[in-house]
Amino acid sequence: MPEPVAIQVIIGSVREGRMALPIAHWVMEQAALREDLACEAIDLKDWDLPFFWHPRPPAMGGYADPLQQRWAGKIGTADGYILVAPEYNHGPSAVLKNALDTVYAEWNRKPVAFVAYGGMGGARSVEQLRLNAVELQMAPLEAAIHLTGAGAKRQGDRFLGDDKDNQRLGHLFDELAWWGRTLKAGRTS
Repeated sequence: MPEPVAIQVIIGSVREGRMALPIAHWVMEQAALREDLACEAIDLKDWDLPFFWHPRPPAMGGYADPLQQRWAGKIGTADGYILVAPEYNHGPSAVLKNALDTVYAEWNRKPVAFVAYGGMGGARSVEQLRLNAVELQMAPLEAAIHLTGAGAKRQGDRFLGDDKDNQRLGHLFDELAWWGRTLKAGRTS
């Protein structure tokens, strides 16, 4: 068995009572059943990344701020990402977009998949995040989960995906593992 692919599950909301947290826990529970993925949850609530305030764009490198450097160090350790993405006002949350914008090279040439919720199952959020991912030289995957009626599947602090959700998440994991291994081989050759 090849080494597991290191995946960061980024919790894209910091709101009180957020749905992103139980959904991320569900993703992590399902991922723990697999030997080909090593997932780590990254809660943006723990990072408190300010909106970009430096005069030098992240694409130019040379991060001067210690928090930006720590964020780059954390993001740089992953082989791929799952963004747990809410849809707020027909788009992604500001905190998730800001987390993407804070660093640059650390995202490059890595796959990203989406587990979204909100209006239209978060489809408009994912559509915009795919554009951002391309600009960050990421490989946005076709496999995305659009959870409609997510609130009805929440029981307290747990999200209970149904058989269809679990099946789609399994497909997302399959794709992420393949792309993660393939792009890692390309980055290291």
